[in-house]
Amino acid sequence: MDQGNFLLHTSIVVRIVLALALVIAGCTHAQAPAARRVGEVLAIGGVLGLVAAVVTTRVTGLGTEPVTAFSVVSAVGIVTYAAGELSDQVVARAPETESHKLRRWAKILTERAAGAARDGRCPRVRRYEKRVQLYDPVIHDLVFMRDPEILRCLAEPQPPAAPEEVPPP
Repeated sequence: MDQGNFLLHTSIVVRIVLALALVIAGCTHAQAPAARRVGEVLAIGGVLGLVAAVVTTRVTGLGTEPVTAFSVVSAVGIVTYAAGELSDQVVARAPETESHKLRRWAKILTERAAGAARDGRCPRVRRYEKRVQLYDPVIHDLVFMRDPEILRCLAEPQPPAAPEEVPPP
């Protein structure tokens, strides 16, 4: 084996690895989805190429150069995918305060009450009305009580409450 040929191959691999390291280090949050997609394609393509190269090598008796090439392609794909995944760190949101949570639930219940009112389920609208009033009086007054369908339901007379059963002694 010629010593110069080995060193030439090694220097090319070192250059490729360094270029790949620079690309990975420069991967930003905006580029992360594209890096993950490219990594997926390269990794899967490399594995498919490996399978095809192994089958071809066994059948034809050719050398292992295609196996090596597809191994490198697959490794580059895995590293690229990992770089995209690591660059796309989820930014933690600030914890929701109690007042924000209650306001969010008041809006959700107002939407549900509007749907129930359109469906004619007025007893449910009345139950929602109490909870929205408790959670956020401003949403209750400015949103809930201004919806015409909800107001129609609230204006209907309530059915008489069923008498409570007294358990036997």
